[in-house]
Amino acid sequence: MSQDARRTKRPRSTEYEAVGNGLARSLTRSASPAAGVLQRGAAALSPHFGFIVLVGVGLASLRLTHPLRLTLMWLVELVLVLLYAQTGKLKSSYSLLNLGRGLLVGIVVALPLYLSAPHFFYATASWLYGVKDLQVLLERAVFLVPLLEGLYFRGAVQRERGLLTGAVLYGLAQGLIVMSAGGAFPLVVLALVLGMIVAGLLYGYLNQRYGLTASIAGHVTVSLVLFVLPALSAAIVPLTG
Repeated sequence: MSQDARRTKRPRSTEYEAVGNGLARSLTRSASPAAGVLQRGAAALSPHFGFIVLVGVGLASLRLTHPLRLTLMWLVELVLVLLYAQTGKLKSSYSLLNLGRGLLVGIVVALPLYLSAPHFFYATASWLYGVKDLQVLLERAVFLVPLLEGLYFRGAVQRERGLLTGAVLYGLAQGLIVMSAGGAFPLVVLALVLGMIVAGLLYGYLNQRYGLTASIAGHVTVSLVLFVLPALSAAIVPLTG
């Protein structure tokens, strides 16, 4: 048999596998720039960078009306939450027990405060959320804000930077949000920031101990008791009289 014939009959499977592996590596390398862009995008969405974006939008929108500015900043928080969720790090475990723990802690903390100063919290609610209508206040204070802020500040910031950083950034964000509200004097904003840092520590503790569900449940309960209940009482009293 000639040498050319012997070369033709030589097994080629190993050679073909080597070529296939090389092609696969080439395709992987060609796809790596796109994967790198996604990874860099996820890294850019670190909690500190996201907070800088939120601050930038908050400062740039100071000339807007307070309700419109609130809506804009909540939209920014929603975008940050959705982008962070793309990294796969936003996780929450759900159980009725932890939900009940969050509700109980919220009631224990908020009810004495409400009973001590209901008129103060009634005035604060419309100032903080930019509305006086009871239904809209309920939607914002109970359903919208606790979910957005819980997912971002506890689900993302606290997860990446810890309890204290999450609470401090949460308090600073609340101060930034109310800067455009009427009567937002510096001392009032400072007092609000300090109070919200304390609230952030409470919600962060619930998240750290019992999970994100408990933290959001606690936030919902506090908002319901402190901000919605006074408005509900004020709406009911004229009807009974």
